[in-house]
Amino acid sequence: MKAMSGGRVVLAAAVLAILCAPGLAAADAKIGYVDLQRALSESAAGKKAKEDFRGQVERIEGQLKGKKDELDKLKSDLETKGTVMADGQRRKLEAEFEQKRLDLKRRFEDSQAELQKKDQELTGRIIQDLQGIIKEVGDRDGYTLILELGSSPVLYYKKSSDITDDVLSVYNAKR
Repeated sequence: MKAMSGGRVVLAAAVLAILCAPGLAAADAKIGYVDLQRALSESAAGKKAKEDFRGQVERIEGQLKGKKDELDKLKSDLETKGTVMADGQRRKLEAEFEQKRLDLKRRFEDSQAELQKKDQELTGRIIQDLQGIIKEVGDRDGYTLILELGSSPVLYYKKSSDITDDVLSVYNAKR
């Protein structure tokens, strides 16, 4: 028999504990599901964050394109004029090319890290806010348990148990 992953064991134990708790019949358990990824991408704040992020990506791509164009010109100069240059001039141009290539590589890596950090900041705040709304909706509507569709091992659920639209409407109304 295949062993259960840590997340599945915790989920199974939580559901079992809720369903077997004294005074709580299985029929009394109200379980809902939220697709956090969909809520993030469809919320007004999520759409704005995605637009802001796209603007930053375009800005960084523009900066990197300028550096890449410079590098391509140097490479072209090396290929076309390198054979007729004096050894000292050619070595100097090769060193300049290598320096600019390394600089572009570092800028690209730094940009990737910067964009990843910015994405986490933007989405992290929204997800934190959504979790508060999920708790609010769960308390308001008497849910025993609310699971995330994207990360939990949910194999089946009734569409009527998906409260993502409700969470989105409450979240967007508060923004």
